[in-house]
Amino acid sequence: MKHRLFRHAILALALLFAAAGAQASDIDLSYRRVALNNEKPDQREIGMLIYRDGLSISSEDARFGGFSSLLVSADGERMLSASDKGVWFSADLSYDEDGNLAGITSGFLAPIGGSDGKPLAGRYRDAEALARGTDGAVLLAFEQHHRILRFTAPGRLDARCLDGARPQLVAAPAELAEFNGNAAMEGLVTLGDGGLLILTEGLDNERASKPGWILRDGAAAARLEYKRAARFRPTGAARLPGGDILVLERRYTLIGGVAALLRRLPQESIRRGARLDGVEIARLQPPLNVDNMEGIAVRRDGAGGTLIYLLSDDNYSVLQRTLLLMFELRAN
Repeated sequence: MKHRLFRHAILALALLFAAAGAQASDIDLSYRRVALNNEKPDQREIGMLIYRDGLSISSEDARFGGFSSLLVSADGERMLSASDKGVWFSADLSYDEDGNLAGITSGFLAPIGGSDGKPLAGRYRDAEALARGTDGAVLLAFEQHHRILRFTAPGRLDARCLDGARPQLVAAPAELAEFNGNAAMEGLVTLGDGGLLILTEGLDNERASKPGWILRDGAAAARLEYKRAARFRPTGAARLPGGDILVLERRYTLIGGVAALLRRLPQESIRRGARLDGVEIARLQPPLNVDNMEGIAVRRDGAGGTLIYLLSDDNYSVLQRTLLLMFELRAN
């Protein structure tokens, strides 16, 4: 009888903690500014990028972390991400007098809801990629249970606006059902014509080319391939102001170590049957500050420059960091 009561008490506590974890709430954030290169603090350029500062972010809230995606508002004041454990995260961004990234405040976490209004759970909650529709809707792609959910345009990029939202299911390529849990959608970006580009990690680790698709309303998915850099995998994508696509690739292996690179795809190359092969514009690797970079966002600043934000997934590990880095794309 005592054992049964003990088991019931444990179950009740587990349910209580699960319910608490599913509640939306403000969270306290800690951060510190990081140099591009700790060994050379004055270094500001890498490839075609100018470093505009970055942050190492942390929180004592156990739900914080695991962020694989990123959106930043047009004015740069808000960021939105989604975690591997089915949680929205938003925060306010601040800048110094030179326009460099300087701080992050007003953190907020909220459970990602399904079409039934209930928080996602288990293998249904592994969010990997974010995109913004032409109508302002938020599109969210998942691994494990491969699918894309569309959340009606929130008032702003804020987890508060998405708390309790009931999404619609976007028809995704049927071929995704053949992918294993962690090898599917990693990059999701809206094209200039309103189409949606999907990039994946792929079924075969040895193949240089990874499957991708273009989705357009009322049309069958147009298949293409993306040629990754050796030992790297695509983990994110964003559209540049002119229409080209910037792809983030990541390496995180015991042998090769950690690194990230950015490649630029001309918009005219993105079509059915294409084998996309972008031009590398920058590579981040030690001694530069880099981690498991998975999220990417792009916006214009007030002077017409192009700003690029990169976000790392810490995998909820004490050995990794949540880094938010900002760069300016050089004009030439």
